[in-house]
Amino acid sequence: MGLFGTYFRAEGGVHRRFKTEPVRACILSSLLLASVSISYVSSDTTEPAIQSDRTASSTTRTLIGNVTPDDDRSGLPHMGCKGLLDDKIPPQKKLVGADYYAENVVLMDAGGYSPAEAKGETSAVCKNGFAAGYPCNNVNLLSMLDLNELNASLLEPDGGKATDEASDIWGWTDEKSKREFAIIGLQFGTAFVEITNPYIPVYLGALLTSGDPDRDSLDFDDRTWWRDIKTYKNYALVVSEYSNHGMQIFDLTTLLTANPKTRFKETARYNEFGNAHNVFVNEDTGYAYVLGSNTCNEGMHFVNLDDPTNPENAGCYSEDEYIHDAQCVVYAGPDQNFVGKEVCFTSNEKGGTPSITIVDVTNKQDPKKLSTSTYENAVYTHQGWLAKDHEYFIFGDEMDERKKPNTKTQTYVLDVRNLSTPVMAGVHSGRTDAIDHNLYVVGDLVYQANYQAGLNVLQIEDISKAKFIESGYFDLYPPSDENKYNGAWSNYPFFPSGVVILSGTEEGLFMLEVGTSAVPSDGPSTVPSHAPSGVPSLSPTTGGSSSKKSKKKALKGKKKNVAKNTKKTK
Repeated sequence: MGLFGTYFRAEGGVHRRFKTEPVRACILSSLLLASVSISYVSSDTTEPAIQSDRTASSTTRTLIGNVTPDDDRSGLPHMGCKGLLDDKIPPQKKLVGADYYAENVVLMDAGGYSPAEAKGETSAVCKNGFAAGYPCNNVNLLSMLDLNELNASLLEPDGGKATDEASDIWGWTDEKSKREFAIIGLQFGTAFVEITNPYIPVYLGALLTSGDPDRDSLDFDDRTWWRDIKTYKNYALVVSEYSNHGMQIFDLTTLLTANPKTRFKETARYNEFGNAHNVFVNEDTGYAYVLGSNTCNEGMHFVNLDDPTNPENAGCYSEDEYIHDAQCVVYAGPDQNFVGKEVCFTSNEKGGTPSITIVDVTNKQDPKKLSTSTYENAVYTHQGWLAKDHEYFIFGDEMDERKKPNTKTQTYVLDVRNLSTPVMAGVHSGRTDAIDHNLYVVGDLVYQANYQAGLNVLQIEDISKAKFIESGYFDLYPPSDENKYNGAWSNYPFFPSGVVILSGTEEGLFMLEVGTSAVPSDGPSTVPSHAPSGVPSLSPTTGGSSSKKSKKKALKGKKKNVAKNTKKTK
């Protein structure tokens, strides 16, 4: 079968994911749900009610759960992330491997999974609608590590627990050796896993968090454990919601000679902000954009990375208040007024109005807003990514499915061919009710991490009309596809090998192969021998193929003497 040669079509039977006959689907679905309903790591702790000392916003907000406008938490800018705490469940056990097979022999035999025939201890080919215990279509499981394994270098007394949850994910490829590494955020640190042989991942260790984490605190802000990671050259940049965290800088070449289960130390730290929700890096211009921090009115805090171990404050964009995420590129689209300039596409909420704002940040001392676009049924604009040629921006709203029950996963498309007057191209409704979180675009494929539905891969059919076809999926949370905040947090589809990595909040790290025609052969110990299933045609930080001339034009205006007077607000 060719790459994405066949597409999933729902057929009869109780379990809508199966491509098999109804009776068999019913039997396998019942067995699977019975097994996964008890597949979790027990916890002897009960999460206390979480309070906050933040004052409630005067702006009317759409709330979730049992929160009311009088609740102090209603003033939090990232309401979707608060939902993670409302929907908290115990960490999940692996649904693959010899132990899982032994506990579910009937189910596994019926589905065609045998660990003895697998390429690795936790690998499984997607067969009959499942990769071991994970529902799938056109996506193979190469390997996985659970939270216990990822937290091995961060254990107490001065670190975390084996059950601490995961969040954002990114990747790094060593330019010389071509070795590939997954980088995943955890509650009390950042873990590093070599996946050069994706069947045999090597846990190299973790970097302990900076800042002021307090496991026993009842203050909401001290328990926002998510962190975000991006890379610049051979360095990882890590931010967190923990107070006084700043931006950790870690030399990734350390991994090339590291022993497994190392407790790493940060290479440097940038301290001109404390907590932050997110960070984006434009590798073409050498700037980091810290988002949702305690500076710059929670907007964009610019950081000059000319010397990655000694970054410099480059100023602010604070006009739109809280910015949740952004993609900044050297613009190479059809709007000739901005070709060669550095432009940011931000997902933000100004005064309670969710929107996509486009900002020209070429001059860091005088950034210019170009436009602000909202959309029908907007609740909480979360994150997005440019399609090729910089003509369309594909994005998600983290709370629209939650606000309107029975709403299928919504994927929005904004026509940005004119940066000053964007228009909505349309919205795509997905297969499930799951909440969308982070998405990335490689060529004509959109890789979405959609919480309970896991990884969903959409193929662009007609982007001008927001038409997509689902080309595959890997569901890391089989019990349901509800509009709750469990399961997939993010993915990284930019490795040269074509391996896609996926982070599960309660599940851990997954190495996946999208497209059943590219099932890897026995991988070597250093470089994968399998054919790439989706070699990225775009840079992971630019989203488009901008010309060298355009990049030089943007770099020309880069100022080395940058301001140190970042506006600080609460």
